Amino acid sequence: MAEETTVQSTGTTAQEQEKTFTQADVDKMIQARLDRERKKYPSEEEITAYRTWKDSQQTEQERQAKRDKELADSKSALSAAQSELEQVKRDKYVLSKGLTGDDAEFIAFKALRMVDDKTTFEQAVDKLTENRQKVKFDWTAPAGGGDKPNANNAAMNSLIRGALK
Repeated sequence: MAEETTVQSTGTTAQEQEKTFTQADVDKMIQARLDRERKKYPSEEEITAYRTWKDSQQTEQERQAKRDKELADSKSALSAAQSELEQVKRDKYVLSKGLTGDDAEFIAFKALRMVDDKTTFEQAVDKLTENRQKVKFDWTAPAGGGDKPNANNAAMNSLIRGALK
């Protein structure tokens, strides 16, 4: 029984001696903990040295593969830019023919289908628009109430009127 009393007496003494800390003490403990954690991570110089070492470990094949990929990416970007430039040139040429809206889009579409080794886009557009430029409405032509009566029209009108009676 003597042992039980000593255990109880040490337990009560630990609870009675609760320690309080000042703000300065807490700051010191936090700073010490932060310093220990920071030591676990590499510094900027160490990271830079590691990256340099890693790059130097690449084989020549890996470097060539990286250069080839960059070249392929550059070529695809150039190709896309050139096709966009060609499209702008085609649109400009179609618009220079006086076409707008759906007409311009249709003529451009048809002209692209006509392009081959012998025919350029401009030639195809010219061919598609040449009849359009030639056809013009003649406003001076008589529209039915002219001076000369048309005998064929008069005969047909008479037949129709006779059939309706």
